Amino acid sequence: MNKNNKYNILIYLDLVAAILFPVIAVFQVEEYSANIVNGLFLILILAIMTGLLLPNIMVSWLIILLTTIAAGFLVLGYVVIPTEAKWFLVVAFPIEARLLTVLRYYVLDWRFISKNRQGIRNYLKRYNGTLKMHTRYTANKIYSKVISNIKERPQLHLWMHVSMLRWANHEQFAQLHPEEHAQYLEKLADILKKRRLAAEELFYLGDATFFIISPELRDDIIKQINQETIAELKKVQDDLPGGLKWTSQRIDETNVDRFTDPNVIVKHLDRELETDLIVEYLKAEAND
Repeated sequence: MNKNNKYNILIYLDLVAAILFPVIAVFQVEEYSANIVNGLFLILILAIMTGLLLPNIMVSWLIILLTTIAAGFLVLGYVVIPTEAKWFLVVAFPIEARLLTVLRYYVLDWRFISKNRQGIRNYLKRYNGTLKMHTRYTANKIYSKVISNIKERPQLHLWMHVSMLRWANHEQFAQLHPEEHAQYLEKLADILKKRRLAAEELFYLGDATFFIISPELRDDIIKQINQETIAELKKVQDDLPGGLKWTSQRIDETNVDRFTDPNVIVKHLDRELETDLIVEYLKAEAND
């Protein structure tokens, strides 16, 4: 049984109890005097209003206060009322108020959270709050938009560069040193934010992989920015188990049909990163 089913069963049982308890209580005291029946009615009405309208903390304090007062008058004091009726009058408010408080929390508040749960999931799908970067979802959207511009306006000769940075073989380090792993990822993200241009879009794809979209930047500018980025990455590369890998691809009207799908370009860059030549490329670029 999953968690949601358990919640649903508890909510259902609480609802049934909140309905049955007043009925049973009134049925049990109906043979007594009208004052007792009317008093119980008023207590139950007060409990219903309290449980449905007041915050949980106020309900708790009211339950403690009113139950203490009622117990003092009815149980400890000398009041000519049958014992069974006394106990119903004492416990009616705390039981009904608490049942309705729980029901309100899980039906009203929980429903509100459930309505917004999809929005929360969508936000997390689009944005990595730790690295403060957009994710693969947004990367695919922007990449597809740029591809559409290149294909639909061939007379403008539009283009873009896409680059990928990956921390290779980081998985074991992440398992053994999760905090240090997160700190290194933040360092890599900070380097990209610092060295890349404002016109570029930065993304975190997960699995210690960063993705950069650079539209309409000349090849010589991209080369210079890459060199500056790689020089900064070299400062932390020696401290990273597994090291860093980097690759880039220019996309224009000559090869746009090959890379229309964002998943295709990611797989293409993945294959490039798998070769040992990428490590050498990193070193060569940094030394140029």
